[in-house]
Amino acid sequence: MTADGAYAFGVNFSHSYIDLALINLTGEPVAIERRALDRATPERIAEIAAEALIDQLRETGIALSKVVGAGFSLPGDFLETPHFLHAHAAFPDLRDRDLVSVFRAALPVDVFVENDGTCAALGERVHGIGRTADSILFLHIGHGVGAGLMINGRPWRGARGNAGTIGVMYPMSEPRPSGHDLFETLRASGLPINDFNDLESLEPQSCPPLRRWLARAGEQLRRGIEYTARTIDPELIIVGGRLPPMTTQALLMAIDVDATFAPSRVLPHPRLVASSLGPYAGVIGAASVCFYQNFLATEDGGTI
Repeated sequence: MTADGAYAFGVNFSHSYIDLALINLTGEPVAIERRALDRATPERIAEIAAEALIDQLRETGIALSKVVGAGFSLPGDFLETPHFLHAHAAFPDLRDRDLVSVFRAALPVDVFVENDGTCAALGERVHGIGRTADSILFLHIGHGVGAGLMINGRPWRGARGNAGTIGVMYPMSEPRPSGHDLFETLRASGLPINDFNDLESLEPQSCPPLRRWLARAGEQLRRGIEYTARTIDPELIIVGGRLPPMTTQALLMAIDVDATFAPSRVLPHPRLVASSLGPYAGVIGAASVCFYQNFLATEDGGTI
C-alpha cells in the first residue's frame, strides 16, 4: 500500500487549545493545525475535531472513505472500565464518562483512544527521532508527568493501558517535574502562565523562575530515569511532551546523564535526546494509533 493509500486523523488537546492532524501511512502530516478550545468537555472536543476533520479533507481533497479512523490522545490514566479515564485535575469534565461513545457520536469515522504518553512515544517512533529505535522510553511532561513505552517496535500499554505511569515516583504533596507544577511555580513569580502555549514566549536563559524549575525538575527526572531505564533497558530515552521545544531542550540539558547511570556505569546505557516533533508528537501519535489498530493488531497481544 502506498503512502496515500489510507489516512488517519489525530486529536491532542490541552485545556485551552486543541491540536489536529491528518497523516498518511508514513506518519507524515498532510494537514496539521492548532485551534482554540473554549471548554474542555468531551462534547466540545468532539465538535471541534469533527469540524477540523471535514475542513482538512476539503482543503486537501482527500476522500473521507480513505480515513481509517480518528485517534484521541487523552491526559490521564485508564480505569477498569474501558474508555473511562482518571483524567488530570485540569480536565474534570473528562472523568467518569464513556469518552469513546461521545467521540463516535460526533465523528464520521471509527474512533480510538490512548493516553498522551503512549501517543507521544508512537508519534516519535513513526515520524520522529525514534524511527530507527525499536525500544523507546518517552518521558512525557504534560499537565502531569508520565511516560510512553515502545517495546520491539510496538506500543507497550500494560494490562489496562497504564504502563509508564512514572508520576507515582513524585508525591502530589511535594513539588513535581510536571506541567501543572511548572505553571504554579511561574504564576507564584508573577508570570501569567495558564497553559503550555503561554510558555512559548519564555526563554530559559532570561527567565530565572523557569531556570530554577528546570534545574529542580532535571534532578527529579534524573532519579526517575535511573530506575526506569535500568528496568526497561531501552535503546532511546526521549524527553518531550507538551512543553515548547526550547523548554524541552533546556530540560534535557538539566538532566545529568553521567550521574544518572553512575551506579551501573560499566553497563551500556540508552541515549537521552529531546523530542524532534515537540508538542506535535502527541497528535501524530494519536493518528498513528488508528493505523496500528486497523493493520497491526494481532491475536497475541500486539494490539493497542
